[in-house]
Amino acid sequence: MRKGKVLQNPCKSFCTIMDPCRNLSLDLPDTSYVYDNTAASAVNTPLSPTSSVAKISPNGVIELSELFYINNKQKTTITVEVKLNAEGIFLRRETGAVDEISEQRIRMEDIIGSSCGPRLKKSHRGALASCRRIDDESEAEQAAQKDISAYLHIYAYIKNEKSSMRRERTVRILRFRSFDTYEENVKVAERWHHAIRINQAALKNQLVEKQLLIFLNPKSGSGKGREMFHKQVAPVLKEADVPYELHVTAHYNFAREYVRKHSDLLHCYSGIVVASGDGLYYEVLNGIMEREDWRAITRQIPLGIIPCGSGNGLARSIAHLYKEPYEPKPILYATLTCIAGKLAPMDLVRIDTGKEGKACEMYSFLSVGWGLIADIDIESERLRSIGASRFTFWTIRRLIGLRTYSGKLSYIRCERKDARKTFGTRVSTVSNEERRLPPEVQEFYDIPNPPAGIKDDDFVTKTNNKEDDEFGDAISLDRVSFRSNADSWHSAMSKRTAYFSVTDQSLRSRRSVLSRLESINLEYESRRPPSTIPTLDQPLPADTWHTEEGEYVMVHAAYTTHLSSDCFFAPDSRLNDGIIYLVIIRGGVGRSQLAHFLLGMSSGTHLPKEPNKYIEVVPVRAFRIEPSPDKEGIMAVDGERVDYGPLQGEILPGMIKVMVPNGNAID
Repeated sequence: MRKGKVLQNPCKSFCTIMDPCRNLSLDLPDTSYVYDNTAASAVNTPLSPTSSVAKISPNGVIELSELFYINNKQKTTITVEVKLNAEGIFLRRETGAVDEISEQRIRMEDIIGSSCGPRLKKSHRGALASCRRIDDESEAEQAAQKDISAYLHIYAYIKNEKSSMRRERTVRILRFRSFDTYEENVKVAERWHHAIRINQAALKNQLVEKQLLIFLNPKSGSGKGREMFHKQVAPVLKEADVPYELHVTAHYNFAREYVRKHSDLLHCYSGIVVASGDGLYYEVLNGIMEREDWRAITRQIPLGIIPCGSGNGLARSIAHLYKEPYEPKPILYATLTCIAGKLAPMDLVRIDTGKEGKACEMYSFLSVGWGLIADIDIESERLRSIGASRFTFWTIRRLIGLRTYSGKLSYIRCERKDARKTFGTRVSTVSNEERRLPPEVQEFYDIPNPPAGIKDDDFVTKTNNKEDDEFGDAISLDRVSFRSNADSWHSAMSKRTAYFSVTDQSLRSRRSVLSRLESINLEYESRRPPSTIPTLDQPLPADTWHTEEGEYVMVHAAYTTHLSSDCFFAPDSRLNDGIIYLVIIRGGVGRSQLAHFLLGMSSGTHLPKEPNKYIEVVPVRAFRIEPSPDKEGIMAVDGERVDYGPLQGEILPGMIKVMVPNGNAID
């Protein structure tokens, strides 16, 4: 009878054993091992179904443990105890020698999925491709060779301990052959497979998964979007067993129209992922905000991005803020982010434009530009075929032929300590983790006065008699009744459907109050986010707004750390800090100073440390740009050109949910 031996990994080129734990080492050679659950004397000896020790914790997490065996290069049998619990998979090695016990842990956050069945054969689609299951014909061949083993492949992407800015693909293969038939062995493997899935679902707090809606721009970046998706994204989604529906965009605004018109987004999809640059993300976002049920969509459907484009500012910002790798495999790392199951709130900025009385409203997640950077971004579109290098080339060109623009700039200052940061889902009662806005940075208020049709006598003093309090469970009691600007984004987003905050009062049913409330709530759901600033055609109050007029090389408003993968533009920005970083370069700046600014953008060292009359960064919560009409120029929102003319923006804190990596964001 043969001893259990090291089997050559079918995915040898990229299924190597890594050690994800500091100060812990298995000291195994750089190959993939198959851990065999049958020792030499136990091959083909039936074991009881309880050989895998199983335990279910009170929170539903499954714990399993079993002994496996491998041989090292010296042909010594090594016993490896494999344990699965909520934290991940632990491998404890014993060689029989004194004090030779070592451990390895693969965190559950790093495990993306598993598969079980017969042996897997290597796919020939490249280094990042997944393994594929042998077809029926190969299964018959395996059976003919008397291989009754079942194999469990566990896929993980672990940070390299030498360089935390890189993740490496790790595969652990557990071989089950304790029973005389493949059918019995695969039952044991499936037990482990299902336990991993259940523990992952518990980690993500999502037991029922719907499919992802993925939009792919085949012409993004250098025009290789489709190829990049099928080689680098699809294999990871397959390993993670993530269902998805892929739509390849056919024309401009394809994704925007699809999202706006789809009648059942909430019930069909668990999230929307954009495999492209920032432009397609902008399309999807504005398609959502054009829906009547935009509130429910932004609350329940998170957005993710896989950087297949040339800009990729949002993907780079998320990776930076969560200290996750980006280069050299940004598509891989962003795909891992989209399947991690973790969400975070992100600010939006509502943009209003109004050239020649033609009002237009849009929503931005990245930046608004007027002048130099907008010129570079838009004018370099003709060089899209060369990828991100187009920005460098056009920067040099614009620096040589420097332009200035005259106009008026206004803004409301906002100190970082005063800005709002929220965590998690918006609810009617502010949690301990959330910070309240100062008076000058107000929350969203949608119902400043009692709705039409609701009279004062419809509200009665609250009593302790529960029978009289018909709607007590449906009313939020944490704010003053119908003060001006009283209701908040928190109460609007309450899972208890409380749209009116009523302190020390409760609502009783009088005549048709309930039906009137229902119609009002439906109307409320379709309302646009309310504005806290004057409309574009109204004057600005001098007591809260700072206004200046002059010549500008550029004005750029940013609310993510990166404008592109190599442009670290606003180092202090956070996803949900309630701040717009307004970077102003005034006319008269020297070319050497401007060149230093442009060269420093890749490292985030471009902003002056001391006050500078030519270059200034101002944290604001709202701004207005009014360019002089005597000269045409370029204005861009999230890299998309808009009409040149008056434009204003205001921050909408924590407006949407985005997919982020596991771990904590930097402060």
